[in-house]
Amino acid sequence: MELFIKKNSYAILTTLFNDDSYWIENVSMDEFWIEFKKTLDSLPTINRLGLIFALILISIIPPPYSFFSLMCNSNLTLRKKWLNSWEQSKWLWKKSLFLGIRILMIGSALQLPQTMIHTNYHEFLSERKNYSCLKVRQTTDE
Repeated sequence: MELFIKKNSYAILTTLFNDDSYWIENVSMDEFWIEFKKTLDSLPTINRLGLIFALILISIIPPPYSFFSLMCNSNLTLRKKWLNSWEQSKWLWKKSLFLGIRILMIGSALQLPQTMIHTNYHEFLSERKNYSCLKVRQTTDE
């Protein structure tokens, strides 16, 4: 089951970032899985199980898109159409599940050291250290 989720979650990630070759070339499935698994493990059990179930649902592409093919074995066009159908669904539960999965995946991918460097996150943090909004201000009772 873990391998199924690992392969299909990576397929979803590469579909979401297909327009930026950096993500496909520099983020490996194993590196992404380590961070994504940490994120899943940090969630309460009921939420974790719900998201795993949602990943299983989104990973199996039914007719009319395909004949029950897996996300990881499908071509990019088919994966895009399938994910778009979840994102644009008229049912709120489908939209919400897809949004939750997308947030967790992108958040996990952004935790990787190479993506932090690619997005200049480390430079942003070093600049923010100079601003007073990040410092704790000492107040005295009067």
